Parts: sequence; C-alpha cells; structure tokens
Amino acid sequence: MDVFLRRLKTEDISQVVEIEREAFSPLWVSTSFKRELNNKYACYLVACPDAETVEAVMAETQASTQRPLWQRLARGVNEVIGRPRKSAAAEEFVAGYVSVWYQGEEAHITEIAVREKLRGRGIGELLLIGSMREAVKYGSKVMTLEVRVSNFIAQRLYEKYAFKTVGTRKGYYSDNREDAVIMTTSPIDTEEYQQLFQGLQETYRSRWGEIQFDG
Repeated sequence: MDVFLRRLKTEDISQVVEIEREAFSPLWVSTSFKRELNNKYACYLVACPDAETVEAVMAETQASTQRPLWQRLARGVNEVIGRPRKSAAAEEFVAGYVSVWYQGEEAHITEIAVREKLRGRGIGELLLIGSMREAVKYGSKVMTLEVRVSNFIAQRLYEKYAFKTVGTRKGYYSDNREDAVIMTTSPIDTEEYQQLFQGLQETYRSRWGEIQFDG
C-alpha cells in the first residue's frame, strides 16, 4: 500500500473532523482545525493512500446505503488507477491525521487517528514517524502523549518507539470518563535515540514501503 504524508490543508478539514469523530466519539470536543492551521506552535499532518487502496475500501463498503464523506470525495477513483501516485482524486482522500503542539522543549501529540477501515495497515505508525521527524526538526527534546488505558494496541506502538508510562490522568476522556496513560520519550535529539529511530524506520520500510513526506 502506497501512503504519503503531507501537511493539513483547509480542504482536508471536513474529512479530518469526520475521522476525529469516528475515532474519539461524537461527544469528543472537536479541535478548531481551521484556526490551528496558522499556529506556528503546532503541526498537523495527514496520511493519503494510493488510489488502489481507496478503491478497495470503497468496494468493501458499497453495500452501505449512506456513503460517508470520504467515499463521496473518492468518486471516480477508477479513473486514476495506474496514474502517478499524486493524482488529484487520491490526494483529496485523507486516511488519518496527527496533531502535535510544541510546548517549550516538548512536542505533545494531542491526537492521532486513522479511519477504522484502514487501521492495521501501518498508517498510524507512519503518522507517528512523521510527527517525530517534525519534532526533531523543530528542536523538541522529548515527545509526550496521552492514550486510553484500554488501548493496548496503541500503547505497544508507542513503547516500540521508546515511549514510557510516567503517570495517569483520571477521567481524562470526556465521552466515558476513562483514564489516560501519560507516556513520554527519553531525549529524541540524542545519537542513541536517533539510531533507534532510524532502525525503526528501516523496519517500517521493509514491511510497508517507502516513507514519503511532501513537506
């Protein structure tokens, strides 16, 4: 599966809000993405899959009587099969996103989410890699995040990238008052961490393909 990262654009916001609601429930307090676009202390990246992946997911959901927004945006994807990766129809489709706030020397991942039907395909890990690259470029020393105590899959991914549990936030999630695990890395700008990070990216490439970022 061919997926590339790029920065959030205004025309992506409706899709990102849709993904946010799917991932965090309709009761989640939505981010003001439009306002945040020009925030120099924040970074928003989106993951865009190739046309073949879009078509495959569409085929799986054709029985649905009500098409979600992302399916409507992907109409005509058959026309772009076999064309270059960055065809217009494929680039309009957003499979997931990550938002990061820069606070002093800390880069804090506030949200990372992937469409339910595209989970388990390495997209969440790609978003994590992209956010870490950008944090290093920004000059951040550590990365932090919160994750649901019940989300063991996400916790294992973060642990692979050397995030460690440092505490909990009681009743953090507004939809069901679930606790959050607070996780943080050791300094990410050290030679030791960068060697680990480079190795993890090579492992990612061998499984999922090249890491493509249109910064």
